[in-house]
Amino acid sequence: MYQYISEEGLCPLFYFTTKYNLKYFVSFRKIDFENEYFRNLFFVDFYEADNQKFFNDPNIEITIINIINKYFDANPNIILNYVCDVVDYKQDFRKRLFDKWYLNSKTNMFSKINFQYKIPEDCISYHLGFIFNSKFYKEEELIENVISQLDEFTNLK
Repeated sequence: MYQYISEEGLCPLFYFTTKYNLKYFVSFRKIDFENEYFRNLFFVDFYEADNQKFFNDPNIEITIINIINKYFDANPNIILNYVCDVVDYKQDFRKRLFDKWYLNSKTNMFSKINFQYKIPEDCISYHLGFIFNSKFYKEEELIENVISQLDEFTNLK
């Protein structure tokens, strides 16, 4: 695992540099949908600063998972949401990668639900994931609320 630096604030930011001198960032941003169920929803994002992702380095996975787990330790009642970036049409690969990371770090404290959100007029499918503490949220309720929120987004278009 790499040592990382934490900058606390409105949107906590963590960053680390790999042995290949690549700088990675992990951020958490609160999202407000004006929906009481999602009052503790945070978007988690991570990226490499110069888009040099071709190095196979297991310490990147270990470090990012550690940062997310520590964030959950400090904020156990949050729901983490991530959306697989579609900019280069590699969202299916990213979904498989996130699924693998989740399985590699699985504990019985957290659950993960995946959704595929299609926007027909854009011909794009978005992969969304929600990670949550099973002590605070029931899977069925979360699914219902996510579907309802996605329907609301669709109706706004």
